[in-house]
Amino acid sequence: MGITTEDEFRDYCHEAIPIIANYARRRLAPLSTSELDDIVARVLEVAWRRRSDIPDEAPMAWTIGVTRRTLANAHRAHRRQRALAARQRSTGTSPSAEDNVSATRTVFDALSRISESDQEVLTLHYWDGVEVQDLAKILNITTNAAAVRLTRARQRFESAYREISLP
Repeated sequence: MGITTEDEFRDYCHEAIPIIANYARRRLAPLSTSELDDIVARVLEVAWRRRSDIPDEAPMAWTIGVTRRTLANAHRAHRRQRALAARQRSTGTSPSAEDNVSATRTVFDALSRISESDQEVLTLHYWDGVEVQDLAKILNITTNAAAVRLTRARQRFESAYREISLP
């Protein structure tokens, strides 16, 4: 089980890098796009250190899970930096440009109205093409639980979408 040679790891990287980058790119905000390469590098570093833990039956699901946690760490660090900067700023300043940016498309507005876990399930399935069985592995839940979470997330999204779309 796992990757045992440098050639296997090289092959793994060639397959994983576009998947990591595409997954991370869509979830990067509010981080800057310049951090994308750092995220990919951190994921590959974890993969190298834990190469014997990469499951043979679902290596990309495992990789998306690592990417997900790496992004969570990066977002947490970003929030801490922003909180520190806010404490250090004088109280009369205006919000940053990124604070003023709002989604203009209805889909993104609807996504923003549902929970982060619902967003994650929906984007993994619909944007990244992750099947329910792999979704279960990524989220470390049963396949049935993943299917239920996907169904409920879709219902909440549709409800939020209808709210926004109705005049």
